[in-house]
Amino acid sequence: MPLAAATAHDYYLAACAAATVLLLLLLIARVRLHPALALCIAGLTLGVASGMPLGQVPLSFAAGVGNLMGHIAIVLALGAVLGRLVASSGGASSLGKVLVEGCHPRGLPWAMLGLGILVGMPVFFEVGLVLLLPIVAETARRSGKPPILVALPVLAGLSIVHAVLPPHPAAMLATSEFHADLGRTMLWGLAVGLPAAALAGPGLEWFLSRFWAKSFSVKGTGFSVKGTGFSVKGTGFSPYINTDQKSRALAPEGGFSDKILPVSPSSVKCDAAPESTGESRPAPAGPIRAAAAILLPVALICLGSWADALAVPTSVFNQILHFIGNANVALLIAVLAALVTLGPHIQIKGSEGLRKLTGESFEPIANVLVILAAAGGLSGILRDSGAAQATVALALGAQMPPLVLAWLLAAVVRVAMGSSTVAMAVAAGILAPMAGHLGVRPEFLVLATGTGSIILSHVNDPGFWMIQSFFKLELKETLSTWTVLETVLSVAGLGMTLALAALR
Repeated sequence: MPLAAATAHDYYLAACAAATVLLLLLLIARVRLHPALALCIAGLTLGVASGMPLGQVPLSFAAGVGNLMGHIAIVLALGAVLGRLVASSGGASSLGKVLVEGCHPRGLPWAMLGLGILVGMPVFFEVGLVLLLPIVAETARRSGKPPILVALPVLAGLSIVHAVLPPHPAAMLATSEFHADLGRTMLWGLAVGLPAAALAGPGLEWFLSRFWAKSFSVKGTGFSVKGTGFSVKGTGFSPYINTDQKSRALAPEGGFSDKILPVSPSSVKCDAAPESTGESRPAPAGPIRAAAAILLPVALICLGSWADALAVPTSVFNQILHFIGNANVALLIAVLAALVTLGPHIQIKGSEGLRKLTGESFEPIANVLVILAAAGGLSGILRDSGAAQATVALALGAQMPPLVLAWLLAAVVRVAMGSSTVAMAVAAGILAPMAGHLGVRPEFLVLATGTGSIILSHVNDPGFWMIQSFFKLELKETLSTWTVLETVLSVAGLGMTLALAALR
């Protein structure tokens, strides 16, 4: 719809959509409501303000919740189990040790980047970082560099995977909202994410090591995390990390972290030191098993996406490829395989112990699922009220490229609210109703919103304070490292998305 053809009602609906975003900011940042409650209030308020029949408002909200949960609930649950198995078996630590020890010092930043990406695929940002902290410490000791500089490639890998690769919650939500092909989203997400992470990780590490390293107040290579039981000084560290304590210690009062996947006290443990109980511990899983567990669901999903190119569409083989390439089926296969290959390396007793561990894996994602369910309800209201369609039509009438619009919407919410998940959910909810008419592939919309949702992490983002606490940084040092990294990652990701879209 051209801008000149817009009616007064279109402007009113667009204003309602903008006011909804502002209401979300107020409820979360000022009133300090939980994001799920804020999303529910904002969605229902939008429905009433837009003129929808009152009886239809809760129905549209519920339909939005059901539509989204039907696509992502099982995927997220199975992904949580797989991540827990990789972490608890010691596979992530083994994989990291092989990559770091097998690299020349000049190749260490690239090994750390690859490690962040591999470990970040099945686990959430904070869990991945906790697993890799001992490796960061050892690498910092060898190189004599401040740990935050050594960690930049790891942070870049973990962050970009969290933003653009399903089955991470925000990326999975956007994939579902835009009806994007899951396999292509993952492949193109890697095509966009790898160059962006290379620039924001090893590239930024090289620059800061040469120009800013002397300005850091961090002495030597020691760092600690208060409240987590984790400390690193020289070459030693305490291996037992309680990420429940970490989450409580790092999140500001009344706040939340959209990336945190807290686990129980018996959860993630670094396998650098044996327990002193006298009981023999199983050997940690090897790097090959860990890599296979991580990459198996990726491979199956990609096979499903390219099934028609690999087999005759009507053949039995084609149907099998589509079946195993479904995200739910692929992750179920990966979890069952991991139970067999990684289960014996976890310090638990028998099948009952594995069943208990599997059950505990579901608990940490409850918070994320509720937030995403509420975001789905808001999306349903945006769609049924016409507010999303009016907003996108006005933006297109102003000649703003769709991918830039998607990135900008997510970036504005991210900067204002500090949550990448909520930023991606809001941007996807507004754009999804018109995704088929924007003239770009839905996979690129996922990537644009994902890269926009990680820009400019600052003081309203609990992750910002987590990085500062982990590496004992001053405020200006956190801004000049972590904040710069996230911004470079976001802008470079948008550039790669635009370039890839131009080539398709």
